[in-house]
Amino acid sequence: MSKSKNPITIARAIIRIGDAARDANDYSLLGALHEMVEQLSQHGVKDTDVDMDLLLEYVEAADGCDYCRAGDGKPSFEELTTKINQQLARRGQAQVEASDQLVLKFEPLVHLVTAAYAKNEDGVTSGLSIALVVNQDGSVDLPREHFLNAELLDYFDENHPVDWQLAERDLPSNLHGYHLVAGSVEAQEILPRELEVISF
Repeated sequence: MSKSKNPITIARAIIRIGDAARDANDYSLLGALHEMVEQLSQHGVKDTDVDMDLLLEYVEAADGCDYCRAGDGKPSFEELTTKINQQLARRGQAQVEASDQLVLKFEPLVHLVTAAYAKNEDGVTSGLSIALVVNQDGSVDLPREHFLNAELLDYFDENHPVDWQLAERDLPSNLHGYHLVAGSVEAQEILPRELEVISF
């Protein structure tokens, strides 16, 4: 018989039979299962989820003596079961993570833009910062409570849409006597949900 190149999905069936036979003390069935897995391993059959050598060790432990295995420094039946469960769960975990990533693709991204403004009065310089969210359509939301919000909203109502890539150009150069500080404008792509946990 030639060695198999294509993996099969058999690990779950093996451990279900092994657990049931062990619980029923059916050592005849465990012996047959041991022989079957040994044959699969010898012929190079691979499982899609679990390492075949681990499955073979599992059925050996199910068919053997835990006390003897401990004396030989070998992992117990329970330890092997845990390892198998971890390997079985990898594909499920990958599926969950892939699904999460797919959902993220559906969620529209926005851009958080921050900028600094400053003014000089009688030789004293004072400054403030603003934060705004530029949506995909170029509209603007103001996540921070600020005395300049009304003035900002009026400005953006008249100057719509805003291009986040050219935010420094699209921001007002003057606000309430404050001047936009050159080079202070920063834009970052974020998910809308992040706004719920950002401290403004």
